Amino acid sequence: MDILDRISRTIEALPAGGQWTVTAQELWMSRSDFQSISAFLTLEARKGHFSLAAADEPSMRLGSTALLVTKH
Repeated sequence: MDILDRISRTIEALPAGGQWTVTAQELWMSRSDFQSISAFLTLEARKGHFSLAAADEPSMRLGSTALLVTKH
């Protein structure tokens, strides 16, 4: 799946302590598709290479979907 490869490569390219806010809008996907990606990332985060948090950006539209990825 191309989108998972793209996400994985972006996370790998982050420096230690680097952060990336990934959004459904950025990935051009629906909320439900983004939830599937979120579930995948949650499982991957358990490996300890990065952590996830809900992104809280005031510039984003109300109801948008976003995750903050922090690389360890």
